[in-house]
Formats: sequence, structure tokens, C-alpha cells
Amino acid sequence: MTEKSATEKEVVIVGGGPAAISAAIWCADLGLKAVIIERSSELGGQLLNIHNHIRNYPGLDCENGRDLRDLFVRSLTGFSAECVLGAEISEICTRNKLVMLRDGRSFQGKALIIASGVRRRELGVTGEDRFAGKGLLESGARDPRVAMGKRVAVVGGGDAAVENALLLSEFADQITLIHRGPKLSARSEFTARAQNHAKIEILLDTTVQAFNGGTAVEEVELLNSQSKSATRLSVDLAIIRVGVVPNTELLRGKIDLDPAGYGIVNTGCETSVTGIYAIGDVASPSAPTIAGAVGTGATAAKTINACLYSARCL
Repeated sequence: MTEKSATEKEVVIVGGGPAAISAAIWCADLGLKAVIIERSSELGGQLLNIHNHIRNYPGLDCENGRDLRDLFVRSLTGFSAECVLGAEISEICTRNKLVMLRDGRSFQGKALIIASGVRRRELGVTGEDRFAGKGLLESGARDPRVAMGKRVAVVGGGDAAVENALLLSEFADQITLIHRGPKLSARSEFTARAQNHAKIEILLDTTVQAFNGGTAVEEVELLNSQSKSATRLSVDLAIIRVGVVPNTELLRGKIDLDPAGYGIVNTGCETSVTGIYAIGDVASPSAPTIAGAVGTGATAAKTINACLYSARCL
């Protein structure tokens, strides 16, 4: 599809999480015609992966991420915002702010907001793909009872890993927390509880080499970086929590990214390319939060509105 046949909007928003929803709400409130383009079949982004109680979003107390997502979408619906769901993006042209989809459609804006978020980092080891959903858990918080009477390996040393270990330990017979570093990086209250928990064994300086098994995961191959000794750990379940990576593959070489791939932005959320903005987790490597994502969505929309009126930035 050519640029001439693209659907034109004042603002094109790539992504459908809290930052994107916030940006769309603010665009509508400011009278800017915007469209959200989301790969998933529903809005929500990482909110849909939060299964624990959310108490730290000001003014709201939600049972889980989906409940909070529903409140956000309800607000968005009130503004009759346009959303394109189930949309696979084939290319993003930053020069003319054009987003092309694999189905042939394209959308062009006077401004382009990147709110593509992050995804969970993979280990990239043998068996990781094969045993997804077959002993490799997507979430420990969603249904911790699945670990009842089981031996569980939790890979990672940050908040998410240690919190999952603690949640699953209420039902599992044994938890083995495997971390590649010399000490856990989780917050102190999580670390202290894990270190003093009778069911949790912590293996430091240890990396996962492979997941083995038949129809489901049965064993984890481990390597200690200090002793160089290889061991095999028998398990019934495993969960991987080794951080996240930003969804910026389509932007490499087009805007400035930091070494980890996150968008580099100024105080107005603008990237190194005029008229291209990055908001939410995709531009927040140090402090990704729901509240922060919502705030950057508002910031980008208001910056764009000011630029459109002044013709200064677009």
C-alpha cells in the first residue's frame, strides 16, 4: 500500500497498554484525531499479565490487572476512540510517520506515538519453547494452586522471581530459586522472606542450560559459574522471570535507542526524530510503572497538541 492510500490521522499510537490508552484519551480530550494500533485482540498490554492485587495506583484498588484494564477501557470508550486490534505491523517509517500492517492497510499521522511496551525476556535455552505450557508456567500468581505438592524451579533473582517463589511456596513441596548472580537483586523484604523460608532453596551463581523431559518438563540442567560444575535438578514445574526486553525491533536504526533497546526521549516524550514519541515501558528502563505509563501518555498528547498549534515540532 502506498503512502497516498494510507488512512490519515493526526496521531497514530502503536500499542494498546496503559500508556497508549492514556494517550488516546488525552488526544480525544484535546480534539486530536487518533488511532490505536494493537497487535493483540484486546487492549491492556502488560496489565493482562498482572494477576495479583493492585493497590499502588492512586485512587483505585483492583483485584488484578484485568480489572484495572477494564476501568481504563471504559474511560477510553467514553471518548469513542478508534482502535485497530489484531494488527500485525510490518514496517514503521519514521520519516513520514507511516505505520504499515501485514494485511496491507497503513496509517499515517502528523505525529507517531510508540507505546509498544515490553515482553518477558527468554533464556534462549533448549526446551524453553518446547515445554511452554507443558510444565513451564506463564504465571505463578494466576493460579498458585497448580503447584500443590510439586517441585518447582523459579529462574531469576529480581522482585518478580522471588515474589513468584514466595507465592508458589504456599502450595509447593519444594521451591528452587535459581539466579545467575552472586546475590538476589529483589527488594530486601522479598529476599529476607525467601532466605528464611523452609521450602525455598536458593542457588546463586547458577545458570539454566536446558529444560528436559518427555511430554512435560521433568528436569533442569544447571551450571555453576564459580565451580563450573554441572548438575541436574528434577522438577515438576518451572517459571522464568529474568526481566523484560522492549519491543523496539522495528525502530532499530530509525530512532535513538539505549544499549538495552529502550527509546531515548526528552521531557516531552519526543525521541531523536521530530514528531516521533515514545511512552510507557518502552521508554522507561529504570522505573516502569502503570502510573508512570499513564503520565507519559498524557505528556505526549499535550506536547503534540502544543506542537500542532505552533507548527514548531511537526
